[in-house]
Amino acid sequence: MLSGILRLQNRDDPVSASQILLLLASVFTAAGSVIGVVAFLKIRRVRFLLREGSTARGVVTRLEETRIAPASDTGSTSRSVGTTVYYPVITWSTGDGRAMETRTNIARPKGRTLPVGARVEVRYDQADPSRWILPAEGTAFWWLFTALGALFVALGLGFALGGLS
Repeated sequence: MLSGILRLQNRDDPVSASQILLLLASVFTAAGSVIGVVAFLKIRRVRFLLREGSTARGVVTRLEETRIAPASDTGSTSRSVGTTVYYPVITWSTGDGRAMETRTNIARPKGRTLPVGARVEVRYDQADPSRWILPAEGTAFWWLFTALGALFVALGLGFALGGLS
């Protein structure tokens, strides 16, 4: 593949606009499809647990602290770099008495996360208690990613139409 790119760069004639549009079409369509499908599968899982899952009462026992570091030492303009975020760790028990300690997947700044001692409802799959959610978090976050995936696919199809004409 690299040799093909190098051959294109060494040609006297430049790469055509339609080739660039078709390349963008494949990248955007593929990325959008992956993002959209993964987010939609997460929504289906959350809905399943809300509908069919068992309920347990949990307590936030501690917060796992994580500092968002820059990707490299070259500097970054992101306001999030250097921010400390926290993952709530929740202790709860299954219906058959198994003690569970689980960490949420979404980290937030300390003022916007669940505090230590907060009581929460946990919905879990009895067959596999490692599959669990906090109903209060809902699916809005994942719908946003589904929409982002759909937008990327639409852009990719638009690039493809431009490249074919």
